[in-house]
Amino acid sequence: MSDKLPAPASMRFASVGAALMTGAISALHVYWAAGGRAGLSAALPQDTTGKPMFLPSTAATLVVAAGLAGMSGTALLSQSQSAARLRWPLRLIAGVFLVRAIGDGRSVGLTGQPSGTQFARFDAQLYTPLCLLLAALYGVLGLKRAT
Repeated sequence: MSDKLPAPASMRFASVGAALMTGAISALHVYWAAGGRAGLSAALPQDTTGKPMFLPSTAATLVVAAGLAGMSGTALLSQSQSAARLRWPLRLIAGVFLVRAIGDGRSVGLTGQPSGTQFARFDAQLYTPLCLLLAALYGVLGLKRAT
């Protein structure tokens, strides 16, 4: 029997919530890599004519999926006995989502220039707020003190 106390409910909520969201996004990327097309046009930044600014390869899409799956696993492991070793990876993940939410000054995030495209609408209403939420959840998990 462990002498460590169970994680508070709020930390379990943050861990499971972050894991479910990044896991679902990972699964969506696997679907796209396997040839699925649903939602893909709204997921890629577009120029003013609505044409995608880039088309990621299958390999790149799978790398993103694997990274997201790893993030999901890290969130779940944050409630384990070895959580202290995960503080810096969790903080790095929070930083990745925060940088994505801030954006590139051109097409994505809070600093993106609105273009009226389908992606721009989804980015403003869903993707950027989701990245801010994930940054907060992973940040909370990364700041958790070892018990």
